[in-house]
Amino acid sequence: MVADLFDVEHIEIDAEANLDLVRKLDIRSTPTTLFLDSRGVEVGRAVGAPKREQVATALAALR
Repeated sequence: MVADLFDVEHIEIDAEANLDLVRKLDIRSTPTTLFLDSRGVEVGRAVGAPKREQVATALAALR
């Protein structure tokens, strides 16, 4: 599993219950996957279901 290879967490957020956060992160549709580094800086984003290539690119940016 990816979480075992990298120090990552998967967190789901209810967009309707967290509209302020949705606006702050400029999320325009769901699902949207954000890849954040340890400082909370966005290093990748996938709108819709993330493709394997998008995940690999984002994880490479975290190394």
